[in-house]
Amino acid sequence: MNDVLQQFNFWSALDVLLLAIIFYQILLLIRGTRAAQILIGMLLVVGLFVLSNVFPLTTVNWMMNKFYSSFIIILIIIFQDDIRHVLSTMGRRKIFVGDDASSSHQIIDEISRAATALAAKRIGALIVVERGIILSRYVDIGVPLEARVSKEILLSIFHPSSPIHDGAVILQNSRIAAAGCFLPLTRDEHVDPNLGTRHRAAIGISEETDALVIVVSEEGASMAIVEGGVISRKLDSKTLREELIRRLVVTDAKKPKITSWQGKFHRYVSQFFGRGGN
Repeated sequence: MNDVLQQFNFWSALDVLLLAIIFYQILLLIRGTRAAQILIGMLLVVGLFVLSNVFPLTTVNWMMNKFYSSFIIILIIIFQDDIRHVLSTMGRRKIFVGDDASSSHQIIDEISRAATALAAKRIGALIVVERGIILSRYVDIGVPLEARVSKEILLSIFHPSSPIHDGAVILQNSRIAAAGCFLPLTRDEHVDPNLGTRHRAAIGISEETDALVIVVSEEGASMAIVEGGVISRKLDSKTLREELIRRLVVTDAKKPKITSWQGKFHRYVSQFFGRGGN
């Protein structure tokens, strides 16, 4: 014991402090999520491994040793959705940079006008705006369009007679990349049970990526914005437009200082985990 205390110095204290901070932040990130429940199960497995080393449990110890060699890979596979979510919150950015502010505002005007018209007609809609994380795996399963963003096109896509009106429209690089896209539903057990499939899909894609989602409810004839798993409901036309500008348009003065290698890193990692989730 005395030998341990003699070896304990400033760097040892700093080492322990850094580990404590890291574990504390991890616990804060996963608190109340599916990952927290899985972590409890993993701790039970670790406890079983410790017991197999303390007591003469030969078979259990052999099995745990085989399991331990692949422990890191297993953790990455199990927590891939949560890892992707953490990376998306780190790399979240705007999509319309102020080099062409008039074009950005025009696209937002088309989106808000279309959403308002759809809400007035009680027609449901789901519009996903890609930001930092590439949504290609969702675009690929939809109907490719590569069309400019306009109120008329959006109205025709979501008209009840359209064969692709039930899916989502995904915007990439200021254009309509695809329609009729299927999105993952949220797994959050605390979501309002009154929310329908369309809202749950909007929350789901915003939890897994940094996308911004516009939802039009056919039942309530209302509009909502979903970002980071948080839904802002019952927006009027003016508020919707203001929120879209605030969340999607950034002027040169407010342009985030993100280096090219940082952006590429987030994209490559998100693509890697995105493929892993298929």
